[in-house]
Amino acid sequence: MKYIVILLLSLGLLFSTGCDRKTGDMLTMLELPTDYALDLYSANEGVYPNTSVLQNPANPFAHANINMQNVWDFNDSAPSAKAKFYLWATMLTQVPMGEHQYFTAKSLHELYTLGGSINAREQAKKAYRATLDHFFDDVTWWKADWIIEDTYYAVLLRNLVAQSMYDPSEMNMLPLYTDPVLALADLSEWGYVYDFETGIVSRRN
Repeated sequence: MKYIVILLLSLGLLFSTGCDRKTGDMLTMLELPTDYALDLYSANEGVYPNTSVLQNPANPFAHANINMQNVWDFNDSAPSAKAKFYLWATMLTQVPMGEHQYFTAKSLHELYTLGGSINAREQAKKAYRATLDHFFDDVTWWKADWIIEDTYYAVLLRNLVAQSMYDPSEMNMLPLYTDPVLALADLSEWGYVYDFETGIVSRRN
């Protein structure tokens, strides 16, 4: 089995199980990409409200039964940032919410960090902006690992977006801009102000 997995990785694919969203039939093998190239199906793929990711023949999750109960299991077992992009972009079309848009953007940012895809870099900017434009008050949930009992607290996505754009070094990701001032300029053009000292984003009046 070890040698089979190595072979599949060398071919740029890994396999997982799932079921067809339309018929409910089990799909025993989902081909999950492990490469770093990103050929977009449309200019706004993965950016709400665009749903073209469902028509992309390269999307292994287009007909998979992804839902709120199993999406994190799929995420944790995904072999690459590219696979996570298709996962979260597909989830975004089914349940439009900020968390799904943010993790679509983050997957693109990770894909750029790992493989240098210019498409991923520019698409990440669009996806980050969509998080601000459409889901400004949405949150994600972080686990308090220092507490024995499972305890989660809410974190505003808009502040994570701005941090990812301005200085993603603490997130172990490459900057999307040659100078962080350019990130502030984009945020300003989009209608937002980021106070990098406090880490807070507000709408520009």
